Amino acid sequence: MQNGKSRHYLAQFYGANDNPQIRLRKANLVARAVYPTAGVKSFASIQVRIVGLHENGATIQSSAIDFLPDHFYLCLGENEIFFTCAKINVLKAEMVVSFSRPEDTFFIETLAKIGLPLATLKRMRGLCPPVIQARMTQNHRRG
Repeated sequence: MQNGKSRHYLAQFYGANDNPQIRLRKANLVARAVYPTAGVKSFASIQVRIVGLHENGATIQSSAIDFLPDHFYLCLGENEIFFTCAKINVLKAEMVVSFSRPEDTFFIETLAKIGLPLATLKRMRGLCPPVIQARMTQNHRRG
């Protein structure tokens, strides 16, 4: 940061999620981190493990964490649930991220309780609790 300005213009919105009373829930979910590639109208992705969740963000792990830009999307299922994320802190193969908007507490608690981590890489619709299905993108709610 220079002159008190953020590195990226979107970073100003992520600060609104700062909360000293964050309750981090342990999680074991596998997701895809999706990000645009430079100069091309396409996206790349890497597999990450979500090891901690709270309403305002998550802690993720990956051996390829260095490839992620400052802003990216976490994708669960077959493009069914997306979180817009901003990088906060990176330590070796672990990254703390902030969501662009706070998530519902009940949704986060239910998501953290998913027992089969690889299930979040497959189609989730019809196989998970209603609070998670309600959060799925419109394109994947239809039969």
